[in-house]
Amino acid sequence: MRKMIMLMVIMVSVMLAACNEEHNDVDENDANGDKHQEKEEKEETTNSDGEKTKVEDQLDLAIGDTGTFDTTIGIYEVTVESAELVGPELEGIETELDDFLLLDMSIKNIGEKPLSLEDVIVSLDVTKDLDKSGFHDSSEAFESVSTFSGKIESGETIGGQFIAQVYKSDIYYFRENPGTVAAGGSNQVIWNIPVEELK
Repeated sequence: MRKMIMLMVIMVSVMLAACNEEHNDVDENDANGDKHQEKEEKEETTNSDGEKTKVEDQLDLAIGDTGTFDTTIGIYEVTVESAELVGPELEGIETELDDFLLLDMSIKNIGEKPLSLEDVIVSLDVTKDLDKSGFHDSSEAFESVSTFSGKIESGETIGGQFIAQVYKSDIYYFRENPGTVAAGGSNQVIWNIPVEELK
């Protein structure tokens, strides 16, 4: 009788241990599934329109090319239509550097929400060295330069100009500000503009 009781206790213990192990396996699988799902969610980026997208960097654009920006303020395209050096003086204002670089360009809002054109323009700069800081738009200082201002609605395209003072160089780079890119605010988009292609 005593042997039978001991045998029953052992059998119950084995059964409980087996059930417990199976339960732990299920929990571990659930946890791994949750971790995998969390990892996938972290790999996805959400822009201001709530869309999960990832636009690649575009580092070798030329005059006439369109760059696509996927940023925290929205998704939009910028086309640099032409570029010219206008000299060290414009409308009586002299550059503190060597020249003024003027870009004719257009912006198209391809996102779902309206965009502030000022927010788009302030994030762009021109430099002669990608490892150094660039110079921002100063179009508001000139009456003859068509500034970007106000809102741009979804699907709308607006033309305007960007002007910045620059040093003499064989090539200029028009780009998204590297600080914005480093902070995860945008993909990087760069136009390479050799001086021989300027007007």
